[in-house]
Amino acid sequence: MYRIGIGQDAHYFEEGKKLYLGGEEFDIGYGLKGHSDGDALLHAITDAILGALAKTDIGTLFPDKSKENKNRNSVDFLNKALETMYDMDYSIVNLDCNIIADKPNISSVRDKIIESLSRLLSIPKDSISIKAKTKEGYNKENSLEVVCIVLLQKMI
Repeated sequence: MYRIGIGQDAHYFEEGKKLYLGGEEFDIGYGLKGHSDGDALLHAITDAILGALAKTDIGTLFPDKSKENKNRNSVDFLNKALETMYDMDYSIVNLDCNIIADKPNISSVRDKIIESLSRLLSIPKDSISIKAKTKEGYNKENSLEVVCIVLLQKMI
């Protein structure tokens, strides 16, 4: 039995913060504004997994009004979704993500992000696709958006 889930997240950039994408830290002078560490990629993946399992979303599990979640590492959110997935006897077949932003240059950090996701998700690197898309002038805001689709399979 298979299940498909989609997740989306977007954050504005904020000067002076570190950028977190896929559980990796990049010190490039700006990061993503958010209540947690702002890792939009992990947020979208978390919601994709939860959606595939027909569970609630990341915002319900980890409300941004909670002091406990202030500056929280998004790996915690992902781990909760993975725990739920394993409890329901599912595993990840593949993950496909689009990072939509005019900056940073994703192609220069894609391999590092895929390495991190492979480790965090316990899946092979060739099961992960990270694609970069620019906004090409459309809704050109100082922000980054991520859309991910995940395919889960019932473990035998």
